[in-house]
Amino acid sequence: MNKKNSQIYLEDEQNDFFYEKNKSNINITFNRISFIFFIFSIIFLIYSIHLIHLGSRKSNTEKINISRTLTDKLYRADIVDRNNRYLVKTVSSIDIGISTKKVIDQKKLILNLKYIFPNKDYSIIESKLKNKNFFYFEKKISEDNYEKIMKLGDKSIQAEEKLTRIYPEKNYLVI
Repeated sequence: MNKKNSQIYLEDEQNDFFYEKNKSNINITFNRISFIFFIFSIIFLIYSIHLIHLGSRKSNTEKINISRTLTDKLYRADIVDRNNRYLVKTVSSIDIGISTKKVIDQKKLILNLKYIFPNKDYSIIESKLKNKNFFYFEKKISEDNYEKIMKLGDKSIQAEEKLTRIYPEKNYLVI
């Protein structure tokens, strides 16, 4: 061995055996990114648990005919007295109108309408189709005829639903 390379180096490290006890015995240090990730993951976990809880709850409500009230913007309930006699009754009626600007084939439209309403005077309707922009073809139409007209699929036919209040005691209508 070479005696030149055998030098001894002494290092003085005082902090190697330094031990400081924490009061909480937890020595956690976060940098900013891991701290933000930790907070967002906890918030995500809380909302997920809450969402799962709400989704698994059973509904206590009875199934009521909600479709009538949600689809009709103008729906009004009937008013009855203590003896279940109607004070005010709501009656739904449908009016059918024809927009002449949207008519594609006038002969086909009149032929289809003659099939559904055979008792109408179609010479007047033909003149209205030529002269006006919009006119009412039938007012207070029945449900069967309404379904037949809507099955035609003509864009010029427009339905308008109206609710009418009937007062049976006083024998008059309010529209």
